[in-house]
Amino acid sequence: MPQIQNFHSSRLPTKYERLFWSISFLTSATLAAYLLSAQFSRFIEAPTVMSVEMDYFNWNVSYPAFTLCPYLKTTDASFGRLLNKTLLRTGRDLEAYLFAIVSAGMDSLDALDLQLEKPEILSLIDPNEYANIASSAFRNFDDELLTTNMDMPVTITNVMTELGMCHVINSNVGVFDNPFKWYSDIKYRKTNIEISVYEKDFFTQIINYAEVYKVLIHSPDEIALSTTPSYSHYLKGFLTFGIQVSSIRISDNLRTSGIGLRKCRFTNEPISKRYPVYSYNHCLLECRIQMILKLCGCIPHFYKAIDDEKICNLGELSCVVKYKKEILTLSASEETRQKFNYNERLPKNSSDCGCLSNCEIDIYQKEDESLRMGSGNERNLTFNDWL
Repeated sequence: MPQIQNFHSSRLPTKYERLFWSISFLTSATLAAYLLSAQFSRFIEAPTVMSVEMDYFNWNVSYPAFTLCPYLKTTDASFGRLLNKTLLRTGRDLEAYLFAIVSAGMDSLDALDLQLEKPEILSLIDPNEYANIASSAFRNFDDELLTTNMDMPVTITNVMTELGMCHVINSNVGVFDNPFKWYSDIKYRKTNIEISVYEKDFFTQIINYAEVYKVLIHSPDEIALSTTPSYSHYLKGFLTFGIQVSSIRISDNLRTSGIGLRKCRFTNEPISKRYPVYSYNHCLLECRIQMILKLCGCIPHFYKAIDDEKICNLGELSCVVKYKKEILTLSASEETRQKFNYNERLPKNSSDCGCLSNCEIDIYQKEDESLRMGSGNERNLTFNDWL
């Protein structure tokens, strides 16, 4: 019977074959790593988390905060007391000087006389006292000015803003902008009013607050800036408008994630020593201050100074006026950036500030406005709020 023999090749792969397969393996591994890395980077930079909340009847949203900024920051009585006190202290009548200090804000610097006839007068008052002077002469907010249909107390705080001294109603962070408390160890406390879908048509009414003033609406955890949309009230009569509220909350799946993943900040994640809280506007404010420091070497007294930051005297505020447009838009011109050797404190646009949005925020939009003319000197402003 014939026999079948099996033959097995014992030839080893040549060095060229080994080189080919090695290169093929490394190429495949590199491509796989590149594709996985690209997908991972995409997830980190722009994560998408989908979730649906069904218990919206249990949601609470914040009643808005209102910042009221009068055109005239002081009354005849309070300004007269300030004049007399300064006269006894310095022996000089400093009416124009004091009025400029009390009235200064980013919206009014252009209209103020910052170049005094006698420059030596500037040495009579330390710029570090400017903020306290403005606060001490600021008009009072009488309890009779505000009425509401809420049973809960409404907080009213004197604050220093980019618009100068203002009153803020229903704010959690306004206390940090009171010049007399700037350097106190104050902790964040949530004191704002919250409402649910069952509590509709709350209103706040302000009567005879001032001849002319601006109204700025924002979140209780946010601050008002000079670039925040505002509504001027100066007519005699009754102005009423409603406010539509929309609420943004971060998904529970991202609450414990790092900032790099969630791309937003919570209130308790400040970015500087200036304020112990964070908000998008706080971040923009910090960016403006750093920009002004680089351009002018000092900051206006309506900003809180920290460490060794220098407060501008009235004459030095002319520098702020010169660069005002670039400061407010947070966009230094090419000429300015070149002049200061392209310093990193001079952003080309606001995105260079790196300000992240708030992880939790309520957004308010004015709507349903109506005006009814009144008689006499009565001025009435009413805020209606619904979900």
